[in-house]
Amino acid sequence: TVAGVKIKLIDGVGGREVTEEMRTASDAQGRIRRESVKAGMKHAWAGYKKYAWGRDEVKPLSNRGQDNWGGMGVTLVDSLDTLWLMGMKDEFKEARDWVAHSLTFDKAGSVSVFETTIRELGGLLAAYDLSKDKIFLQK
Repeated sequence: TVAGVKIKLIDGVGGREVTEEMRTASDAQGRIRRESVKAGMKHAWAGYKKYAWGRDEVKPLSNRGQDNWGGMGVTLVDSLDTLWLMGMKDEFKEARDWVAHSLTFDKAGSVSVFETTIRELGGLLAAYDLSKDKIFLQK
């Protein structure tokens, strides 16, 4: 019911009206999927933190960090919004502190403008938009 008007929900696959029983089952399945995705993110983040903290990316087979995008912590910066949205606030704060104290753009070298724009600038702007922490604008 929206604004006093009953709205009929239709199953997008079978074209059937969605019953309360179907909604309850779907909600339960959604919660299971959400927790599974969050567990995957926690696992991936723990690997990045252990093997490649502050590096552009982690190589999962060799458990080594690598700087292919200018050495600007690309994975860390690009993950800030995901950490926030998944409620991983402790991990977000650790990453925020790395940004505040270690992120620099004072390196000479060739970088991809596209990757730098979407991953660094986009990551910093998204982190600011969600957290309102001005460090992300100052960087």
